[in-house]
Amino acid sequence: MSVVKRSLSSVSLTILRLSLSAWVGAAALFVITSVAEQVSPDFDSRIRDQLATIRFPLYYQFGFGALGVSILSGLAALKLSSGCQKKRVRAAVIFASLSLAGAAADYVWVYLPLQELISPPGKAREQGFVELHERSRHANEVHITLALLAAVFACSPEKPDSEGTCSTDAT
Repeated sequence: MSVVKRSLSSVSLTILRLSLSAWVGAAALFVITSVAEQVSPDFDSRIRDQLATIRFPLYYQFGFGALGVSILSGLAALKLSSGCQKKRVRAAVIFASLSLAGAAADYVWVYLPLQELISPPGKAREQGFVELHERSRHANEVHITLALLAAVFACSPEKPDSEGTCSTDAT
């Protein structure tokens, strides 16, 4: 492999790892702060609704961007890499793609209808709110777990064993 191709492969893999790790970390921080805001006695329902309508679009935008960058950089790394690395990168791209598809489905079929139910802020909760909120929670758990799996595959070290086959380096 040429020096340029190896360098581009390394840069692509670094971007893949960084973007996946950034998304998983950002999603975790988002959940922690959102729960803290929702249980805080300092905020009434109107403020909680306003916070949700401000934060969630940014959450989805960042997630779509980070997952999109990870998929594109993963595809570049796939094209440029060889050997054991290809298996990990392929798995990372597959899991990142599934995560992005899940996030997009959640956004369109769960988040947007949920946002309508809390607009204007402070309005009484309709019957479908709790069901949609639970669906959103489960959908987010699934697509963030998929992103975490993608990050694990992208970041886990592999090396050829004595026979030249690929194995995960458990040390």
